[in-house]
Formats: sequence, structure tokens, C-alpha cells
Amino acid sequence: MRSRVHHRAILCVLFGLLAAPRAYGISDDFSTNPLGAASPWSFGVGDNSHNQFAWSAGALTVHLNSSLPTARLDRALGTTLDDAASFVLSARFSFNVTHAPGSQFMQIAFGLTNHAATGGDRTGSFANSSSDNTYDTVEFNYFPNVSPSFGGPTLTPAVFGGPAGGDAFGNFTGIFGSPSNLGGHTQGITELPQSTTLETHLAYDGANKMATLTMYQVAGNGSLVLLDTELPSLDLNVFGNGYDPSHPFQVDTLSIMTYQDGYTTAEAPSLVADITYQNVSLVVPEPSALALATAGGLGLIACVVRRRRLNSIA
Repeated sequence: MRSRVHHRAILCVLFGLLAAPRAYGISDDFSTNPLGAASPWSFGVGDNSHNQFAWSAGALTVHLNSSLPTARLDRALGTTLDDAASFVLSARFSFNVTHAPGSQFMQIAFGLTNHAATGGDRTGSFANSSSDNTYDTVEFNYFPNVSPSFGGPTLTPAVFGGPAGGDAFGNFTGIFGSPSNLGGHTQGITELPQSTTLETHLAYDGANKMATLTMYQVAGNGSLVLLDTELPSLDLNVFGNGYDPSHPFQVDTLSIMTYQDGYTTAEAPSLVADITYQNVSLVVPEPSALALATAGGLGLIACVVRRRRLNSIA
């Protein structure tokens, strides 16, 4: 019962934000080549010399091999968002994992970054464990690795604030431990399904500093079927969670990335996978009090409608 109530609350937040009048929105269904010369996309980190990105009409495929250099494809938002803003970041995608050893840990990721301030070193390395520099980042993260030590697979939103001394992980938070460990579930899904069209919504509520990640499977008729991840919201206000509100994130770019793991080699990468994106989008609702009130009311209605729809599908 607690899980059902929790997911109703999550859906209320999500549909409330989506229903609000839009102050800003950006979406790409990859009907045109994001790697082309006239594209609004460009590489913020690295390039495509290792063929990590490939396009066909309606699909951008990302080959993730964590032993390769980080490459990040960026599209400018035309505005800057900080942790006081509200937004919904979405993607429709499918994935296949070919190598994810249990002795290591690496993620499939996309999100919002700062084109100038967010670097490509996500992990550090044996040579310099404090070289990680992925400041100013709000991400979807899925770690398909499963091990006796940390469990898994792991699903979480991840937030890096601005530089606050030390490396990027000096101003970082995510959902840790059992709440993000899908493999430890007794009722919800135990992993994200592969070779299946999925949709994820990362809804961030700037007024309350809460990030909520919701997963769906896309049915044959195009409708969304909620996947029970049992994932709580990430509260940036929680003291000691690693995020420093005095150095908030500042993001200005929609990004699709494939990270290098500085602790692995070409002979033993921590993750090899292929991810195919059909759409990525960002919605920023109108910030006025009237719009927020309207969004809340519409969100509650949407929750009831969605629940009935899901029940009818089930």
C-alpha cells in the first residue's frame, strides 16, 4: 500500500509540472541528423572519432564502451536553469547491455549540463582520484552492473552542483543504497527491461528542491505503462546528503553522454552497451503562482485518470 500511495504522489508531481503552461520547451525526435553540419547539436566534450554516436531517421544510437574517451553531445537550451527552477526532462529509448561485470560499476546517462563548466571526467582515475569534474549536472543514471558487494541494477537521478572545493563529488547527491537497488525489490521490477521501448521522466521541483525519476514501458498502442521502481524522490534539502545549496547547479545544455571509466582498461571495460534514443525533451513550466496552482489541480486529475487507465491495461 505504501508503494502505491508513493507512486500516486510521484505521478501528481510529474503530471502537475507537465500540465503547467510552458515558459520554455525543447524537443528532438531525431528526424534530422544531430551529427550533421547544420544541426543544433555539437560535441561539448570529445568528438565522434570512435564512432560512439550513429544516426538513422528517428533514432540516435549511442555505443557506450567505458574504456573509450568520454564523448558528450550537447544541445543549447537558450536559457540557464538553477536549483530554484522547475522542469521535466524526458527521453524515450531502448538499450542492450553486452558487458557489465559485477566487479565494476558504470552508468547509462543523459541529462542537463553546463556546456562550459561540466567536464568529461566522471570517475577520476588511479593516477588522480580527484580529477572528476562533472560539475553542474542533473542526470538520469542506470547502472546495469550486479554484484554481491553493492547489489544492482541501480537506478537514480544524480545531481552535481557547482564547484565547492575539491572534486565534483564534493558537491554531489543521488539515491544511495537499498532504495535505488532494483535487484533488492520484493514487489517492484528488479531491472529495466532490455530491447524494449522505455520512457523516463525526471521531474525537478525547484520550490521544494525535489527530483523525481519515473519509468514507463511504451505499449504497442503508444500508451505508457508505469514500471514500479519503488524509487523515492531525491531531496536536495536533506542535510549531509552531499549537495551544497550554496553552490547550486547551473545548467544550460541538454546532453547525451557516454562516459569513460578512468579505473578500467580496454581489455576490461566496466560497461559496454548500446542505447537508442527516439526522443529527448525538456519542459520548463510557467513559474507564476497561478500556473503552479493550475498545474497542481490538473496534476491531481491526471493522477486519477492515469490510475484508471493503468488499471484498465492491467
